Parts: sequence; C-alpha cells; structure tokens
Amino acid sequence: MITYRQIVENDIPALFEIRLATWGNDRGTHEMASLGISHESVLTRLRSDHAGWIVLVDGKPVGFAMANHRNAELWVIAVLPGFEGQGFGRELMRQAEAWLFSHGWQEIWLTTHIEEDHRAVGFYRHLGWVDWKMEGDRYLKKVNSRPSFKLEEHRVTDPATGFTRLVRLQRGPLDQSHRLCLFLDGEHYWRDMDVVPDLNDLMDEGQLPRMTLAFVGHVSGAARHEDYTCNEPYGQFIGGKVMTWLKKEVPTLKDHGHAIVGLSLSGLMATYLTLHYPQHFDGCLSQSGSHWWKHEWFAEMARLHAPTRARFWLSVGNQESQVNVTHPPTGLLQEISQISGVKKAAAVLQEIGGAVHYHEYHGKHSLQPWREELPDALLWLLTNETQNEVKPK
Repeated sequence: MITYRQIVENDIPALFEIRLATWGNDRGTHEMASLGISHESVLTRLRSDHAGWIVLVDGKPVGFAMANHRNAELWVIAVLPGFEGQGFGRELMRQAEAWLFSHGWQEIWLTTHIEEDHRAVGFYRHLGWVDWKMEGDRYLKKVNSRPSFKLEEHRVTDPATGFTRLVRLQRGPLDQSHRLCLFLDGEHYWRDMDVVPDLNDLMDEGQLPRMTLAFVGHVSGAARHEDYTCNEPYGQFIGGKVMTWLKKEVPTLKDHGHAIVGLSLSGLMATYLTLHYPQHFDGCLSQSGSHWWKHEWFAEMARLHAPTRARFWLSVGNQESQVNVTHPPTGLLQEISQISGVKKAAAVLQEIGGAVHYHEYHGKHSLQPWREELPDALLWLLTNETQNEVKPK
C-alpha cells in the first residue's frame, strides 16, 4: 500500500537514511553536519518555515520532499534507489509545489546539479522547471500557471479532545459580516482540486457571496478513518475548538449560517456535524459521502436531531455501485453501495425536515466531478431558495 502524508518529527531519521542512499549523493553524515544539516536543524525548519511530505510503501519510507515558504525554495527531494521511476518523485514534487504556490508565490525555485545531462536536471525539466541562473549550482524556477492565492497556515490544538490539525485560511471581508465555508479533507480541496482560484473568481464576479474559506487538514489515511466515521470527539474538536477559534480569528464572521463541505468519509462527517451543530452550520455539501457506513445507525441518529432546517447537497456517481468492499488502511467494510447509502441519507434528511438536493453525476468516486459540481452546489447552499430541491428516485 502506498501512503503520502506530511512529515513529522519521528520521520527525521528515515529522511537521513533516504537522503544518504540517494543515487549520486556523495555526502556522508559528517559532511551534511558541516553544512548545518542535522536532526536538530531539520526539526527547527519543520517547526518554522518548512514543511515536508513523505511516501511510504507498505509502511516503509521510500521518498520525501521539503520546501520553504519563506523564500519559495523547494529545498530537497529524494527517492530511494529501487523505487525510482514509479511516480513517487512526481507526486512529492506536486505536493511541495502546490504548498509553495498556496503561500502566494508566483515563482518558485530550487538548486540542482550543474551538469546538463544529470538525470535530476532532466526530471525537473520534465515537470516544467526551467533555467534561472548559474551560481555554483544550477538554479531552476517554475511559474504558477494558475491565478495566485495565499492561504494562511495555522495549527489548532485542543487539549480537551487531544486533536491538533492544520487549518489553512483565506479571510473574507474585514468590514462586513459574512459566512464561512469550512472544508474537511482540506488538502483534497485547496491542493488536489485547486478550488481556491475558481471560488475567488466566482466571488469576484458576484456569483458567490464573499466569505471566509477554511480548510481543515487530515493527518493520514488511518486518521481519516477514525476522525470521519462520526467520531464524537472529532466532532467536538470541529464544532467546539475550531469554530470558536475561527470566530475569534475572523471577528466579522456571522454567528451562524455557515456551510461545511466534505468528500467520501469527510462528506459523511460533514452531514454529521451539520446535524450536531446547527448553531454553526445550516448548509452541507457531502460529495460521494460514505453514507454506507453504519447507515441504520446514521438514520436513527438523524431522527434524534429532528427537526432540521438545514440544506443538504448530496452527490454520488452513477458508477459507485460496488458492494462488500474493504477499504485500506484500516479495513473498513462497505456492505452496500455508495449510491444506496447516499439515497438512504437523502431520504432520512428529507424525513426530518431538511432541504435536500440529490445530484447523481456521471462517473466514479473521483476528484474531477466533485470539482465540477462545487460552484453549483455552493450557490444552491448559500441561497434561500428551495424550489430546486431534487429527490433521489
């Protein structure tokens, strides 16, 4: 199983093993130390202006990348010999580049080998990097092809529940009361679907109201399975600590009437949070929500929260028909299809008074249809019209 996640302190020894084993790297630990590269210096970087991403194959770290948002540098990337040519480097670069661009940089840079025929130079050029300058090393740069945006980065910790999560924030108007749109699985939205430029365009054009965008990150695949399966402490973390922090951080947020968005398992959690925290949320976008998970329990739980006046846009692909599927990394068992689960959720939410728009798109469980429906879904959620409710057949 292949897993990508952000680097944490315990990964640092593995980073050094990978870096020292990298093809063509002739620097030993003593030479790296002479350059100021040590466990302590890497940890300092991670705690200040750097972030990193690691890829694991069946639990074994095989590659990583790190970048510096202060100066737009992609600082290092390395993949173990024997694991090259499998797309790991490309994906690590994609995540590092997106993170740098999300800090508002229009151009980012790196240094590499001076020799034109070095394999690393060819790798970077293939990914769109071009020559910038020669000063001892070869400097390459890459220009953002999309409209630039800047997300603040905050780490929110709640001692009461034990959760700490990264929250990326784009503030709404400072001079008028406005709504919040809170995204669970934040990386999938701001990075993988690149929704921020599109949402900014829609707000600039007046099609969507000005609002604050907040993206709550996940930690790993295993953490997603724990957090998003209607986990009550995680719900308290979002509905309590995170919302309190956001309202303090952005004083012009309205007291209530906010929207929450999620996909797959986080789509299930978005629905759960809308029912449990009506004082915050009255609009929910659940994209291919995993409502197959304990669907009978979910229906009973929803009825306990009747009546609701919230609005729910529930979507699912017409090809999401698999049953009896086991989902890694924890082995969650899906007994009914995604379509059946979403239809059951739509029915019970309508039963308890919710305004439901059921959208069955053509396709599978994938990012592209979720990205395409996002503007229409948010427009529907953030208006007060209900005549275009759609019920599942």
